[in-house]
Amino acid sequence: MTPHLLPRRRFIALVGGGAVFAAAPLAGCSSSPYPAAAVGAWEPVAPDTDLRRWMLAHALLAPNPHNRQPWVADLRRDGEITLVCDAARLLPETDPFGRQVLIGCGAFVELAVLAAAERGVRVDVQAFPDGEPGARELPGGRAVARLVLKAGAARDPLFAQIRRRHTHKGEYDSARAVAAADWAALAACAGERGVQAGAVTDAPRVAELRALTREAYRIEITTDRTYLESAHLMRVGASEIERHRDGISIPGAMPALMSAIGLFDRFEVPRAGSANLQRAMDRWAPFETGSGYFWLASRGNGRRAQVDSGRAWVRAHLQATALGLEMHPLSQALQEFAEMRGPYEALHRVLGFDPAADTVQMFGRVGHAKAPWAGTPRRPLDDLVGPRA
Repeated sequence: MTPHLLPRRRFIALVGGGAVFAAAPLAGCSSSPYPAAAVGAWEPVAPDTDLRRWMLAHALLAPNPHNRQPWVADLRRDGEITLVCDAARLLPETDPFGRQVLIGCGAFVELAVLAAAERGVRVDVQAFPDGEPGARELPGGRAVARLVLKAGAARDPLFAQIRRRHTHKGEYDSARAVAAADWAALAACAGERGVQAGAVTDAPRVAELRALTREAYRIEITTDRTYLESAHLMRVGASEIERHRDGISIPGAMPALMSAIGLFDRFEVPRAGSANLQRAMDRWAPFETGSGYFWLASRGNGRRAQVDSGRAWVRAHLQATALGLEMHPLSQALQEFAEMRGPYEALHRVLGFDPAADTVQMFGRVGHAKAPWAGTPRRPLDDLVGPRA
């Protein structure tokens, strides 16, 4: 029986259904499941590349929410790069104040600094040179940092991990512990950027955090506006992935075929009690594997602390890569939309923080992967360069 002759609901039940594709991690693989052009940015950069373009070619590999790549590099001033938060690439529903977007921008800054140091250049990072956005204001169009190039910098060994670092969303080996010295190394790397860092490895709290993050995910995908924000960023099949090179990539011929013939509705919000929701929740299971959780926190929730948290997180992730570990942010419970208030406050309390005074900026699982993982798509470098707000 050919797919187009099957009733719609039965066909979706057989292959997975709308939200399932969005939630499912990609099968681990040593080669990329994405079109070659979409992941070309992960290839080595010629060492004689113009310095600022060299920096940007490494910085654009930074982890960032929903792979939005929310950055514009203004190169109009000689010897400087001004990083502007791209107003067209925000997440106003799941990240209503732009906190997570600024964390992504911080990771971008850190990779640019590491790349410059590899060429013997020091970077003076001037945060928010034109002023900080308000606490409840989206930062689109704001200059997040001005990177002023100076002479003389020691190379940082973490640079070697930039093209090896990927956010592995597959299954980890929960029976394999991470050594205490490795947890300490991650915290030390993050601490270099002035944020608090720590780990949770004791079984009772790990179990509590797994349940909490699962509930946060359920809230996100069953709240219409937050689910639909993600749905609009789904890139289904090779053609969409290559065209956009951002967002939530769903590779493979079957999802693309289903979408083309109307059997995969990416905009179908999972409803309580539905099989669609159950399948989506089942796909969360790999995210509950690992050896423990790693977190970053700051006193208050200042904009500079958010940028510094991004710098700290990517440093810790690069260190994890050097140690043969994987890190995967689980940010749902840190989102600041109204329906997430319960998990948000609960996560802070479990980690020992008062949400009225402190902010857990990043939270994710750490462990040993059971299979390799590939880098996700990135937009071409030239798309990032320009004065636009």
